[in-house]
Amino acid sequence: DSAQSLEAAIGTLVHRCLELIAKSGAESWPEARIAGLEPAWRRWLAGHGHSAAEAAAGAAEAAQAVRATLASTAGRWLLADHPQAGTEQAWSSCDGTVAVNHVIDRIFVADGCRWIIDYKTVRAPAAELANRAEGFRAQLERYAELFAGDPLPLRKAIFFPLQGVLVEVR
Repeated sequence: DSAQSLEAAIGTLVHRCLELIAKSGAESWPEARIAGLEPAWRRWLAGHGHSAAEAAAGAAEAAQAVRATLASTAGRWLLADHPQAGTEQAWSSCDGTVAVNHVIDRIFVADGCRWIIDYKTVRAPAAELANRAEGFRAQLERYAELFAGDPLPLRKAIFFPLQGVLVEVR
């Protein structure tokens, strides 16, 4: 389904940008840089089989997500330099005899707690985000199990880049 694959492709672009922002710092992402990337994102989306109209809409949505993230206090905080920070980190665990791979979008230590954050580029009003975040509890719990022996308290959250909103899942 074209709409689903477009949504997934937009998510890929947004995840990559948030990873780059976390590594290079928000100050290196002025509006001109974001606007300058949109043509490349359109080409990338078109190269992944999306029509010109879909590619243009997708690139604009990815840019909107990056802008909303950088405009939000929560987005700037979670992408800031923190101790033990990582982005798009690959982890493995064993479920019986089967190896399970996990990719944690953002992890760091702040105020004595380890934060595990997953990004979700969903189109939803802010009033629905808490319920949407709750739907990802099982995923966050799987990630939390990777730190079962960690002495630090653990906090889990979903960050919605399109809305610039961080929702903690307790």
